[in-house]
Order: sequence, then C-alpha cells, then structure tokens
Amino acid sequence: MGRNAILGVLLLVIVSFAASANQLSTVGVVDVQQVYNSFYRESRQVRELERLRDEYQEEIDSYLDMLEVLRDDYADARHEGNIRRALELEEEIEELEVFVDELTRRRRRQLERRQQEVLTDDFFEDLQQAIVYVAETEGYTIVLRSDADGLQWWSSVVDISQEVVDRLRRTR
Repeated sequence: MGRNAILGVLLLVIVSFAASANQLSTVGVVDVQQVYNSFYRESRQVRELERLRDEYQEEIDSYLDMLEVLRDDYADARHEGNIRRALELEEEIEELEVFVDELTRRRRRQLERRQQEVLTDDFFEDLQQAIVYVAETEGYTIVLRSDADGLQWWSSVVDISQEVVDRLRRTR
C-alpha cells in the first residue's frame, strides 16, 4: 500500500471516529414527572380528579367540623359536671371518629383508582412515541430519564421535557 493510500485510510478512520464522537455527544434528558405534570395539568381527566379530591376533602372536613363541635360540647358537659351527657357525647365522638377514618380510607382508595385510570398504558405509550419523535427530529442519539440512577448532572440544553410535552399536546 502506498503512502497516499495509508493516509487516505487514516483520514477515513479519523473522519469516521469524529462523526461517531459527534453522534455520541447528542444526548437528551427527559424529566418524565415534569412531562406528566405539565401535560396532565391541562387535561380534563386530571381536572376531574382534582375536583373529586376537593369534593372528598370538603366532605371529610365537614365531618371533622362536626367532630370538633362534639368535642367542644363534651368539654362543656364535663366542665358543668353533666356526666351523663359527657358519656353520650364521648360515645358519639368515638363513633364519628371511626366513621371519618373509614370514609377517609374509602375516598383515598377511590382517588387512587381514578388516578390509575388516568395513568393508563396508553399515556406511557404516547409518551414513548413523543420522546422518540423529539429525539429523531432534533437529532438526539440517546435520551435518558432524569430520574435514572447514576445521572448526576445535565445541562438544561439537553433537557427535552418541554418538547415532549408539546408533542404530546399536538398528538393527543
């Protein structure tokens, strides 16, 4: 092989290596929680979930207010020495406390079920497709989740979370 051929091969290897190195430098990072929060904040399903959460909390708060009134009445009855009334109120308080605890657990389970309905596999499939689209369109060769173990720091320049949110909004 002649000197020019060796130099040509060497130049080709260097150019290939430089091109490969350039491709490796196009890393993107996506914050899945940010995408979820940004995308679903405007979602009808999430607004409905938040409305239910508020409605359930108001219901629980109304029972807690009743419980507070009963406790005040109990303290008054004890202060006045009305033992019979204090015992009746004590029983009512215990029953209402049990009811409120059960209601709180039931409402929490209902909200968790509703939230699981919102977080269907369809969303995650759409999320993956949006990430692929943004990565391919913007020339990223690898996209990492920002919540992945071992990822210590990244520049905001490589954060494609907002682009993914924008893509989801256009496609869903």
